[in-house]
Amino acid sequence: MSSVFEVHTLTAQLLNLLDQPAKQDERETLIGQIDNKLNEREAAMKQIAAPFTDREKEQLHEINEWNKEIVEKMSIVKTIIQADMQRLKKTKDGANKYVNPYQSVQADGMFYDKRK
Repeated sequence: MSSVFEVHTLTAQLLNLLDQPAKQDERETLIGQIDNKLNEREAAMKQIAAPFTDREKEQLHEINEWNKEIVEKMSIVKTIIQADMQRLKKTKDGANKYVNPYQSVQADGMFYDKRK
């Protein structure tokens, strides 16, 4: 099996992983699987060397097209994760304010009377 074919296969598997709708409770395992595929793919990409056959050139072109889709889908996943983190932080801050409502009150500044 050529290294180009291996990268092609791993890229297709990665794209399939990203196509799956991630439920919130399964997201961590999905991210782990994506990370593993990326690491395997990176190791396989280091073994790619020229010259290429016509079939390998077609596969490389297809990998390039899939990479564009992968980047888009990973940015969507990143956006979803960031939104969840912000929501969690907001919930945590709200709970802390409920437990200790005077923690965030700041007594800053003073009043200076400049009149004489």
